[in-house]
Parts: sequence; structure tokens; C-alpha cells
Amino acid sequence: MNCLELTIPPLPQLVTIGHSIWDPGQQHLSRSFNLYDMLFVMKGTLYMTEDDIPFEIAAGSLLVLEPNRLHVGHRPCEEETEIYWLHLAHPEPVRTINSGQIPWSTPFTKGTNLDVTPHRQVMYIPKFTSLHTPSILPFLQRMMELHLSLSPATSLPLQGQLAGLLTELQSAMRLQYAPRSRILCDQTISYLEEHITRPFDAKHMEETLHFHVDYLSRCLKKYTGLSPLQYLHELQMSKAKSLLENTSLPVSEIGVLIGIENANYFIRLFRKKLGMTPGQYRSTRLGRT
Repeated sequence: MNCLELTIPPLPQLVTIGHSIWDPGQQHLSRSFNLYDMLFVMKGTLYMTEDDIPFEIAAGSLLVLEPNRLHVGHRPCEEETEIYWLHLAHPEPVRTINSGQIPWSTPFTKGTNLDVTPHRQVMYIPKFTSLHTPSILPFLQRMMELHLSLSPATSLPLQGQLAGLLTELQSAMRLQYAPRSRILCDQTISYLEEHITRPFDAKHMEETLHFHVDYLSRCLKKYTGLSPLQYLHELQMSKAKSLLENTSLPVSEIGVLIGIENANYFIRLFRKKLGMTPGQYRSTRLGRT
């Protein structure tokens, strides 16, 4: 399934939302504008063409029309058709990517107290897909309610509902189309994040995730290039860097907080990863010589 990759921040912003029931014979107008048009069909079938590519959006389906492309209804509705539609403002997609190729586990650069602008991140929305309507419809209904009573009290909750809707679409897409190896990779990462402060225990990971450690390791390495222990060390060093930058805790105490009680081992591991000792890193980040 094709997905649209969008750069964030900023998050997409809702311009308007509508709900319509079209009678047989009604047809979408021809239009090209600089907004995303998300079409959720709850009943019937909507016939749309985008830049000469035709789509039949059946009940329980979503089509995302992209900015600055020609959109035209190429055929009238043949039955009563219920539609929710959202217009969103956001830059055009970075690219279209197959859902199976999305690098879900690739870590992003995390912001620190020294950054003054957010680091680039991305989000994904399906281009054309079927929906699990019970999980989507409450967002659409609540957004309609908030939009109809738009005020300073409801504008932020309305945008929050949009963020929830987009999160739900991305999560459903990820689970529905991701291969098992990617899902297990993400489960392994979640396990390591949850158990960052305990020594790596292959048997405990097996018992928790119900797969042999060798298979979990292959899944993790396929998408991150790292073994579970290497990935755990990356997590620990990332947390250590944050503590060194944002606290005055002693190096030995930071080691304990990230799950490495042997201070000498922590220092050796940190120097291997960063090319300097924790103390040197702290001095460098704080502008000391």
C-alpha cells in the first residue's frame, strides 16, 4: 500500500471538515487547490480521478487527494453515498513510499536544551486504504461537533482531534501492513526501552516476547543494523548524554540510572561510543575547556 510521507513539524492543520450524504447522480466537481482533501466514505461508492488515475472509494475506505493535483469526479454516485471530508493545510509530501518500506525503527535525533529549532521528523498517512470504521468514526464525529461550535475554547481541541485521527490512521496502517519481522523488531525495541535499567537478559526477553532470542535479534538487526545488546547500549548512551547535559549528577550515579552500576565499565563504554569520557562530554556540551 502506498503512503504519503510528510515532514513534521509542523503538524497538518485542519482548514475545514464536512459531512454529506449524496443522492444517486451527484458527482464531485473538478478542482485543483493547495490543500489535502481526505475523503472518508461511510456508505455507497465515490468515484474520483486524480491526475488521470481513477479511484473507486467504496464504503469503509479513505482516499487522500494531494495538493495542486487535478481532482475530478469521473462518474456520478449510483446509490446514496455518505462522506466525511477534511481539508488540511501542509506542505506537499516528501515522497510516496510503500508501507512495507517505511523505516519505523530508525531513530530520530532528539532535541536537547541547547537546540533552538526542532529536528526534522516525518509522519505517514495512507494514500488509499480500507478503514476500521469503528475506530475512525468517533474522531470524525467529534471533529464535526467542535467545528460547528468553533471558538477559542474549541479550536485547540479540534486540532487535537485531528492529531488523534492521523495517529490512529498511521497506527492501523503500520500494524495491518507491516511484515512480522518489523513488528517483532518494534516489540524488541519497546522491550529494551522498558528494561533499559536492567542488565540485558536474553532469557527474560524470550519469555516476555515469546520468541527465541536469535529470531528477535535477526528481526532487530534487519531494520536497525544492531543486536539487542548494541541497541540497549545506544539507548543507555542516549539517556546518559541527556543526564550529563541537563543535570549535575556524578558520573557514577548516572551510570546506575542507566543500568550500568560499574562506573569504570560505563566510562569505557561511553568513550568507545562517543570518543570521549562522560566528564569530557559534559564539559564540551556546557562550553567548558
